[in-house]
Amino acid sequence: MFHNKNDHFINGITLNVKDIEEMKHFYSNILGLNIVMESDSNILYQIGVQNHFISLNQIERGREPLSAEAGLFHLAIQLSSQSALADILVQLSDYSLPVDGGENHLTTSLYVNDPEGNGLEFYVEAHNEDWDNVEEQVTLDTLPINVPKLLKHVSNNQWQGIPNESQIGYLNLKTIAWHKVKPYYKNFFNLEVASLDTDEALYMSSKGDYQHLVVNNWHSYIKRIENDVTYGLACVDCYYPDTAHKRLTGPDGIQFRFNYYEVE
Repeated sequence: MFHNKNDHFINGITLNVKDIEEMKHFYSNILGLNIVMESDSNILYQIGVQNHFISLNQIERGREPLSAEAGLFHLAIQLSSQSALADILVQLSDYSLPVDGGENHLTTSLYVNDPEGNGLEFYVEAHNEDWDNVEEQVTLDTLPINVPKLLKHVSNNQWQGIPNESQIGYLNLKTIAWHKVKPYYKNFFNLEVASLDTDEALYMSSKGDYQHLVVNNWHSYIKRIENDVTYGLACVDCYYPDTAHKRLTGPDGIQFRFNYYEVE
């Protein structure tokens, strides 16, 4: 996954939460993310050491989004090795958390929800030469994960918290009717279509990678409203140094903030 100062990619999200102590237990004790700043109602976590962040913001008497409303599908965190992925599978299983998984020619992935239903993916990536291409666009045919094969990579130390090499690999968002958002996402983020374009999902990347931002309307069709007081995804941070935009709210109501976090 390419994440350097010449690329355009997601390097943070803000989640509005109901119970920050329960969420702190999950993100601090189970996942082992490092706290950068903390107050009574906000925690800023760093993913690895490359200035990628998750911010939790507790709000009182917030609004519950509709299930068909645009928002977060999942945040994908890239790990550095099969051992790290195997170790976090054991860690999540030790806490009796439901875990799903899948693999293709590009990635091996685990999927889990945090205590308030926000989707997370942890994955490792194949080498570029292993990628399948159709008309120079990567194909994504996912199969069930081979759990016994993955568990052979469990390390002696097992999970010791999120490794320093970890980072946000990409973000997958729920959006609305395709004809209303496709021009917006293609034109305002200077990203390329990175895998086969379908009527339900658009995979976009910067500088030849296969995905930095994914938007889908598999289960959603309603615009996001009242981001500041709605539980779940409140804001997405995008690194795009050559844009003049500071903030954007698209036709699906999702808020983007540009260049808020530096990239080292």
